[in-house]
Amino acid sequence: MEEEELIAKLLGRRDFFSMPDIIEFVKNSGNYTDDNLKKARALKIFQTSKQQTWLVSTDKAIYCILDDNRKDKPIVRWSNPKSVILTDNTISIEIKERDYSEKSGLLSIGKRMDWLYTKKLFKGSDIKKEIKNLIKNTMLSSDFP
Repeated sequence: MEEEELIAKLLGRRDFFSMPDIIEFVKNSGNYTDDNLKKARALKIFQTSKQQTWLVSTDKAIYCILDDNRKDKPIVRWSNPKSVILTDNTISIEIKERDYSEKSGLLSIGKRMDWLYTKKLFKGSDIKKEIKNLIKNTMLSSDFP
């Protein structure tokens, strides 16, 4: 067992869920229907030694999942259905970000306000553009109704 793993176990922490496991975890949302998880994509927006926050976009919704390694399992904090995100095949939900500290920023997606994000995860890129690309790659396609 590696030293980091041993320390985590002694502190009562589990390993973080992997990206595929986080995508699968959206099934635990009360708003989950029959989303196509094969097409789903995940974007890690926040990371500390104790927590990670992910946005998971499917063909039907976007989910925010908090993975706290001090808890038994992650939790779906919120979701927004496609009808709130898109209007006439265009991303219409407002995505805003602002500074919070040297290492963190605050992200708002529609009415979901002030979620922390880790600036280092988006060094050299624009978090708003990354989220829009996440949505485009899952909700917008040639077979959009």
